[in-house]
Amino acid sequence: MIEYRILHTIPELEAMVSLQIEVWGLNPRNAVPSSLMHVIALEGGLLLGAYDGERMVGLLLCLPVRRAGEWILWSHMTGVHRDYRHQGIGVGLKCFQRDWALANGFQTIRWTMDPLQRGNAHFNLHLLGEVARLYVDGYHVNFYGDMDDDINRGLPSDRIEIIWKLDQPSQHDPAPAAARLLYGDDREHPVVDSTGAAWGGEPYYVSVPRDLEGLRATDRQMLLNWRLALREVMQAALGRGYAAVDFTFDDHNCAYLLKPLIE
Repeated sequence: MIEYRILHTIPELEAMVSLQIEVWGLNPRNAVPSSLMHVIALEGGLLLGAYDGERMVGLLLCLPVRRAGEWILWSHMTGVHRDYRHQGIGVGLKCFQRDWALANGFQTIRWTMDPLQRGNAHFNLHLLGEVARLYVDGYHVNFYGDMDDDINRGLPSDRIEIIWKLDQPSQHDPAPAAARLLYGDDREHPVVDSTGAAWGGEPYYVSVPRDLEGLRATDRQMLLNWRLALREVMQAALGRGYAAVDFTFDDHNCAYLLKPLIE
């Protein structure tokens, strides 16, 4: 059984550094050090570990920040060891985080993610969006600068920003989208088709490649093409008052669902 523990001690935080390096293939100099995590733990943040017995297999780090006059939690990292993925541990970490946040007076958590990562998109927008209201309301170009880990190496580190309204109900509904603003053609090349978008309330799909790992291994230029196409479409939609509110991954769609943002 997986146990979730709030972390405080230097040995616990050193184990968290090691897990960061394993999860993301980090250069050790790019991991968050135990000394900084210790300060975060002491000064109002949350350091959380998921344990299988005495082995740490998942981690979460978040800290309080001030945004537009409101104290929110910024969720800097959530990760699960590759041997323990697809077992609900990520959802367990985030639900623990939500309960802790509400108990400590926070109504909002924000974080960023790579919009090309369909697994993360499904996890964040679909699974967590069922727990409470969640949507994408920002796009950051090359957010972390050039990165040299196994996942991000060689691409601009674009990120979308997610907001999780912890005390508001999910707004998922099955309404289909009217059109697809970005899709892959028969060769899986990205095609931007937003010229006919009315931006008047219709929902839209924005696709991402199904086989990101295959592209990373065989066609880095195509991967960059997808990055730039997705950047163009998401920035255009967000700039016109739309938000990504869900992510569909099935036999027909591998795509974000965009709808007008209603506050």
